[in-house]
Amino acid sequence: MDTWYWVFEYGKVFCGYLFLMFIWPLVVFEWHLRTKDVIYRFSFCVTVQIVIINIIVLRLGLFHILNRQIVMILFYGPFIAALMKKIAKRRTKTVDTVKKKQKLRRRIRLRIKEIWWRFSMRAGEYSMLAVILIFGIMYFSYGSSQVCSYGFGDLYVHHEWIYALTKGNVFSGGVYPQGMHCFIYCLDALFGIRVYSSLLFLQGIHVAVLLFSAYALLREVFHWRYTPMFVLALFLTLDLLNADQIYSMFRLQITLPQEFGLHTQFLCALFLVRYLKDEHRFIRNQKSSRYYWSDNLFLFMMSLAASISVHFYTTIMAFVMCAAFAVFAVKKIFVKKRLIPLAAAVLCGCFLAVMPMAGALASGVPFNYSIRWAVNTMDGEETRNFDNSTDKGLQRKEKSVKLIPVNAAGEIYEKGYKALYGRKRANVILCITGAVIAACVLLRKRDKWNLRKIVSGYLPMILFTFLFVLIYAAPHIGLPSVISDSRFLSVGHMMVLAVVMMPADMVFSVLSCCCREFFMQVLSCFLVLGIYVSTIVLGHFHGYLFYELTRYNAAVELTNTIIESFPKKDYVIVAPTDELYPVIKYGWHEELQTFIRNTESESYTLSPGHVFIYVEKRPLQYAQAYFFQGPSWLAQEKYMDIYWDKYSKKYPDTGASQAPKITASEVSEKAAGKQMPEYENSWFTYTKHDSRTILESKAYDWCRRFQRQHPLEMDIYYEDDDFVCYYFRQDLGMPFNLGMN
Repeated sequence: MDTWYWVFEYGKVFCGYLFLMFIWPLVVFEWHLRTKDVIYRFSFCVTVQIVIINIIVLRLGLFHILNRQIVMILFYGPFIAALMKKIAKRRTKTVDTVKKKQKLRRRIRLRIKEIWWRFSMRAGEYSMLAVILIFGIMYFSYGSSQVCSYGFGDLYVHHEWIYALTKGNVFSGGVYPQGMHCFIYCLDALFGIRVYSSLLFLQGIHVAVLLFSAYALLREVFHWRYTPMFVLALFLTLDLLNADQIYSMFRLQITLPQEFGLHTQFLCALFLVRYLKDEHRFIRNQKSSRYYWSDNLFLFMMSLAASISVHFYTTIMAFVMCAAFAVFAVKKIFVKKRLIPLAAAVLCGCFLAVMPMAGALASGVPFNYSIRWAVNTMDGEETRNFDNSTDKGLQRKEKSVKLIPVNAAGEIYEKGYKALYGRKRANVILCITGAVIAACVLLRKRDKWNLRKIVSGYLPMILFTFLFVLIYAAPHIGLPSVISDSRFLSVGHMMVLAVVMMPADMVFSVLSCCCREFFMQVLSCFLVLGIYVSTIVLGHFHGYLFYELTRYNAAVELTNTIIESFPKKDYVIVAPTDELYPVIKYGWHEELQTFIRNTESESYTLSPGHVFIYVEKRPLQYAQAYFFQGPSWLAQEKYMDIYWDKYSKKYPDTGASQAPKITASEVSEKAAGKQMPEYENSWFTYTKHDSRTILESKAYDWCRRFQRQHPLEMDIYYEDDDFVCYYFRQDLGMPFNLGMN
């Protein structure tokens, strides 16, 4: 594996992402953001920027004027203009007189001292948060350092849609939220970053936005400012006991639309809470004094718009989270001064996100097929079909309609809390939850030590965790599935851990009233470190995640070498479909099964001058869950059995493996002599291990026979124990006849 090449590609994606997501809006909207706090600025960047990019790219596409030059003008133009304006202002302020210069220097010194004082007061907090975020990036990016190919099959579809954007075509696969696709398209248009590299690395970087967004919401919920970091530390270190949770965490490292937009649900809830809480900040002028308007309402609107622009499931999640907080603020919401602005914000947010999709629908573009799939899975039938015990699952389905409340609670416990966390952890979680609820109720009636403020945000979070467990358990007990495929679990798990940390928040909040600040900071740092150490010592440290392995690393490296070494569009790679998307802008691709089928005819040619034929000498068990290995301080090897014990029933045609072992077969003459199975969906030729072995064996046999016939032309370009690439060069005017009959 060419480590330095991938380090450079990762760095390009990181720098491009940093500029497009943060630097650009901070410079262009500096006039609006200069008086705002850090959380507001961060939230503005990760929501408003997504909406802006989505609207610009899709609007240009709908008017058939989407191209790289226009995008560069629209983004670089305002950025350069804002920079020039800022520089011009500074020049006018510093050229007048010596006194003004001295005054300016004094102000700069005071400003530096102020910033340094603030940093020194919060140095421990900022440093700890930075370490947690870096650890999260390393954990979720680690897979891309071991496997340099897509870790999930859905990325091929998303690559195809982004490639269509580079050609000026929007909604090429039907109407579907395009926020992530437009963002990656801009990385390619503005910086020339390969779409392949963006899809490979982006989510491992972007996960820091998810973690910081959760931190921002928890800072609003908890009283002690270090408690959110306790939650994040536990989330990033505690192991998982449920296969669905492992799958949900696996998705956090894959660049998928839903995962790209997960942070928006935290920000929707955060700014809804801020809007309902901060009455003294509402702008009251003659025209708007009848209603409550604020910047928090604006960011709530943009968070909602960003969630819809990226994925509909994130909007459902945001609704559930906001509903949990809204229940405890009904009196504030259903007041005319708040209700009308809030309703207007929701409508405007929906309009901003839906407008491009509505334009496409009006022009005759249908919905993407996955929208229908999502709607069809909401009945929960798919999940019930793959329940561990089908017969019992059917019995539960029949009984679910007649459940009395006591039995329903038992089912939710068994198929919710216990299934997710095991009996011991589930009981601990429920005991802590009950104790916190009791404390909240008692403090509402009698608050001798003024503790009500500490627990004021606890009950909405507890309600949300209950809704989360109910949503997970629903299809298992015969109820409809609001969010399918375990996609809610990573966020829900984090909030459950937040409930577990509520007693710690109470203790630290009380201690902070009677102990020195420095002592409390040191104690908090030791608790974060203690969480990390204790999970390792007690055997509860989390495990390495996995990729769905579809290619050998050698094939990925070889494709990159060919792209860089050979003239554009002057070569063809004969390989399975997985090789199509990396090479799609640079060369040609021929399906391996098409190649083998055509070589059995009398006449068959390929037109490019350079021909590369990829053959797996050890055919992969396609899309096997390949669990990583690595340093023990980052994670442990412990998730494979837990995950595959359940998902082997859902995906019987594939398998699981623990690095460095890879599940594969061997090519053979016997397999080469077998008849290729016929499938209604030709993709199964690659995904079913038996047919893949036959296909690769036929390809290996053909290459060796062709090499014997043309020893001077046919050569081995690359070979190792698992993979071989054959190569020949041909005259464009007289291409070889590749038919062997």
